[in-house]
Amino acid sequence: MTATNPIPLVLAGWDLSITANGTPAGQGRVSFLGKGRPAIHSNQKTLKPWRAAIMAAAERAMLHHRHATLAGVPVQTDITITVPKPSSAPKRRRTWPVTRFSSDLDHHVRAIHDSLSEAKVFADDSQVVEMSARKVYPGEHEFALSEPGAVVHVRVLPEAVAR
Repeated sequence: MTATNPIPLVLAGWDLSITANGTPAGQGRVSFLGKGRPAIHSNQKTLKPWRAAIMAAAERAMLHHRHATLAGVPVQTDITITVPKPSSAPKRRRTWPVTRFSSDLDHHVRAIHDSLSEAKVFADDSQVVEMSARKVYPGEHEFALSEPGAVVHVRVLPEAVAR
């Protein structure tokens, strides 16, 4: 029988809110350049600045929050990604970002989770056991930003603390 480490009660109600500004980029296809050479993302010119913006926003949020890297605890994320609205889209009615231009939602989530892990919000993105995510245009959803970017809430699951 293996013993599990109890989750400290100080994590009860732990919640971190992060707002990152910039043009969201999904973490998509990886190209392998051959033996001994690095693998690169096909969209690395847009992905690198986006991930840097997420990491900087996470580090700023952690300054105002008593925080050490969450390790070994299950977490939940709630993500709203606000993507640029194309100039060809209707101006007076709500539309949805369902074109290839806005990238796949799961690619956006992967970029955000990897960035949060690199920023040491949590030790590894495998700790995310529950999530919700949405992709919207500016001002067209209750959680949308007025400009492109993302709002991310990270919470320790309350059920894990209560056991």
